[in-house]
Amino acid sequence: MDFSELFDFLKLDSTSAKGKGKEAGKFLRDKLLELKADVMEIPENPNPYVIGKINVGGKRTLVVYNHYDVQPAEELDKWDSNPFDPVTKGDRIYARGVADDKGTLLARLQAVRDMIKEGTLRTNVIFFYEGEEEIGSPNMKKFLEKHAEVIKGDFLLWEGAGRASNNSPQIVLGVKGLLYVEIRFKTAKDLHSMYAPIADNPVWRMTSFLNELKKDEKVNLTGFYSKVRRISEEQKKSLLKLDKGKMEEALGQSIPNDFPVKLVEEPTCNIAGIFGGYTGQGSKTVIPSYCFVKMDFRLVPDMSPEEVLETLKPLAEKWGGEVVVYGMEEPFRTSPTSFFAKAVRESALRAYATEPVIWPNSPGTGPMAAVAKYTGITEIADGVGVDSYDSNIHSFNENIRKDDYQIIINQMKYLVKLLE
Repeated sequence: MDFSELFDFLKLDSTSAKGKGKEAGKFLRDKLLELKADVMEIPENPNPYVIGKINVGGKRTLVVYNHYDVQPAEELDKWDSNPFDPVTKGDRIYARGVADDKGTLLARLQAVRDMIKEGTLRTNVIFFYEGEEEIGSPNMKKFLEKHAEVIKGDFLLWEGAGRASNNSPQIVLGVKGLLYVEIRFKTAKDLHSMYAPIADNPVWRMTSFLNELKKDEKVNLTGFYSKVRRISEEQKKSLLKLDKGKMEEALGQSIPNDFPVKLVEEPTCNIAGIFGGYTGQGSKTVIPSYCFVKMDFRLVPDMSPEEVLETLKPLAEKWGGEVVVYGMEEPFRTSPTSFFAKAVRESALRAYATEPVIWPNSPGTGPMAAVAKYTGITEIADGVGVDSYDSNIHSFNENIRKDDYQIIINQMKYLVKLLE
C-alpha cells in the first residue's frame, strides 16, 4: 500500500501545546476540497476547526470526529528516529501522531473518498476536525455554542479505538470525565532552613493535603464514589477476556487481574506533576516559599466535575492551598443496544473476522458529552481506529501496524454502508 499521503500529513508538526497546527489544518481543508465537500474553517485559536460536509441525499448523516493536533514529542532523545519524519520498520510505521490521531483520521477520509469514486456512498458524511484536543479542547464549548448546527447528524464516530490487548478490535461507547487542577501552596518568601522550628513550610502542608486526599488507595472526598455507575456482570465478563500479560508488557509494570474493569468503572485521583523547593545541583539549605501539585481526576458516569471540585476546595483550603482549574469534562456513555453501537460492532466483525471487545467507556477523556449536549446526537461510538494497545500513544516511538491501516479503510466502508 502507498503511505505517501499519510507520511506527508505526519511530517506536519501540529503540537497544539506549542501553538502549532495551522499547516495540518490547511492540509485537511485542501483534502476536503478535493472531495468537493462543503468546507468551513472556523478559527478558534490557536488552530481552526475544519469541517467538510458531503451530502449525497442519504437518509442518515454520520458525523466523523478526529483531531489533527498531537502531543509534544519530547523527550526527543528517547525516539529511535525523528518523530516528524515518519519511517517504516518491519510491519510498523513510526511517527508522532500516527496512532493518535492522524492515522485514523486519514484512513477514514480515504475510505469515504474511495466510496465517492466508486459511486457507492449513500450516507451523508460530515468530517469534523479539531486542532486542540491534546490541550483539553479549551475552545470546544465556545465552538459548539456558536456552530453546533453545522455538525448535526444522526450518529457520531469518535476519534478511533483500534486493537485491544488480545488483538481483537475494540469499540468504546463513552469516555470518562475530567477535572484537572493545580493546587498552590505558598508563604511570603524563602527562608534559611535554620528557621524550620518556627517557620511554616508550604511543602509540608502540600504533603499533608495529599496524604489526607487519598487513603488506602481510595479518594477521601465526601460523596466521591456515591454516583459511580457500575457496569453489568455481562460487560465485566467480556472485558476480562483481555490479555493481562500483553498489557503489562505494553505498560512496563504489573497490573491487577481485573484491570479492564478498573479502567472502565473506577474514578481516579492522579498526581500529574509536583514541584517544591530547591531542585538544582548540589545542596541548598532553604525553606521554600512556593510549591504546587498538578492533579487530574478521571470521572465515570454519573459523576460531575463541578461537584468533585466543590468537595476538593475545602480540603485544599484547610491546608492553605489555592485551587486553579485547568479543565473540566463531563463523562458520557452510549447504550450498547443502540443502532449505531450495533453497526460499529458489525463493521468490526466484518473487517477483522473476529468478535470485538466492547468498552462501556474509555479510561480516557474527550469532549463527547459536550458534543452530545449541543448537537443532540445521543449515539456516539469510538471505533474504526488504526492504533493498538502497544502503539505507545503519548510516548516515544509512537507507531501503528501497516496492515491495520488498510483494515480500517475497509471497516470504515462497511460502517458507512450499514448506515444507509
